[in-house]
Amino acid sequence: MIKDKLENIDRYSINSKFEKFKKTISLYGDYPMDLKLPLKAIHLEYQTKDFDLTKFENHHKFIDIHFVVEGSELIGINSFDNLNPTMKYDEENDYQLFEGEVNETIILNSGYFLLLFPGEVHVTGGKVIESNKVKKIVYKIPL
Repeated sequence: MIKDKLENIDRYSINSKFEKFKKTISLYGDYPMDLKLPLKAIHLEYQTKDFDLTKFENHHKFIDIHFVVEGSELIGINSFDNLNPTMKYDEENDYQLFEGEVNETIILNSGYFLLLFPGEVHVTGGKVIESNKVKKIVYKIPL
């Protein structure tokens, strides 16, 4: 797991697809909502709320990069060893859902990214103090 400002993304190196991601995203400044990449990018907007613990998810084939464009949110993290699966792993869509307790929380503010590797099970959208609107992009980087 890596949390940092987008401006510091060049500090990290994972694989060739991540290198392409870094080169492309650095051209677009702090708010790349319309960024077109040869990677899956999910654009999300929602109100933060109390955690819904039935929505922990884990991936096997992709690294998630959560980048907050606007707002802030609380992200819950746990190990899949401490959680109960609510479904079998969906290989085609690369995810598995879990339920359980939040073990650790991370505040992700505007301009920051959180890079989550497989096995770092997470739930997003938690309110920090009060509910607020979050705009974010989740990029999927193949391993």
